[in-house]
Amino acid sequence: MSQDVILSLQNVTRRYGADTAVDRVSLDIQRGEFVTLLGPSGCGKTTILRMVAGFVAPTEGDVIYDGRRINDLPPYARNIGLVFQNLALFPHLNAFENVAFGLRLAGVAAAERHHRVSEMLALVGLASLGQRPVHQLSGGQRQRVALARSLVTRPSLLLLDEPLSALDLKLRRQLQVEIKRIQQQTATTFIFVTHDQEEALTMSDRIAVMNRGRVEQFAAARTIYQRPRTAFVAGFVGDTNLVPGIVTERSADHVCIRHGWSLMEHRYRLHHPIACGVGADIAVSVRPECVRIAAPAETLPCRLDGHIVQTEFGGPLVTTTVRAAGHTFTVRQTSGDPALLNLAPGSLTQIGWDPADAVIVE
Repeated sequence: MSQDVILSLQNVTRRYGADTAVDRVSLDIQRGEFVTLLGPSGCGKTTILRMVAGFVAPTEGDVIYDGRRINDLPPYARNIGLVFQNLALFPHLNAFENVAFGLRLAGVAAAERHHRVSEMLALVGLASLGQRPVHQLSGGQRQRVALARSLVTRPSLLLLDEPLSALDLKLRRQLQVEIKRIQQQTATTFIFVTHDQEEALTMSDRIAVMNRGRVEQFAAARTIYQRPRTAFVAGFVGDTNLVPGIVTERSADHVCIRHGWSLMEHRYRLHHPIACGVGADIAVSVRPECVRIAAPAETLPCRLDGHIVQTEFGGPLVTTTVRAAGHTFTVRQTSGDPALLNLAPGSLTQIGWDPADAVIVE
């Protein structure tokens, strides 16, 4: 295992009776990385966090932390920080004493404890609020106290279990930026659990997209969005149009596909290894921003007739729903695009996309 790998999950499985919560997950997480476990409720992401923290043991497989197998190591001996979803702050203590609690338990001397807590409160922007009782802090301030309390003991790894889920949208976005800044400034490895796709894309170096206890794709945030490996990843991380077709020709890195509305064949690049021979049904993922309402003189390789179902004005962007060739397409373009003028529900139009902007998915 590389010295840069701080945490390695090796075929980790967790069962509860006949139910499998986590199914043969293998991940290598680099030192100093911000990794997000992303997926719907019940996909196993929090169970993975609990196995890493030591609250539950794997049924099978190994958790390797800093080169050491820790399956049977108790939580207090792992040097792993944890920020709970409910924060679990002590209501009878002020912000300073909440942050200092772990250092006090560890027997850190008073002067050193004061220095480290003051330094950490400054890092999270609460230098002037150390003496304030936690019930007098806002939701965002309490979140910062919980983060400072977890980081002040200087763990090599910090686990965050949906810590922003109870906050309003504006505050969540502010704290996303702050948490990423703190992670980079402390060079601590963060593993962040969320079901919010935008949150994952904004904050993460890499994202593990989970579904039914398995990791469907583990890659950089930009790769997850632009080059999804499966139909689930394409549909869960952002919006997409899944367009069916039939493989008419196959090479090592390209396939030719014929869509049902045309006899023409279109050549798509294979970004991931996929088992699909000639004659196989296949799905093409095309993001809404890659589909266009075609202007009359515009040439697009994949082009078909349809009619407008509805349009939604969203300020800088307009989202248009188009029914074409028996499928419903979502199209997202800038509101100043002249092709969008005078498009009323029911009106005829043409849409299209370039195969270079589409991805073949499993």
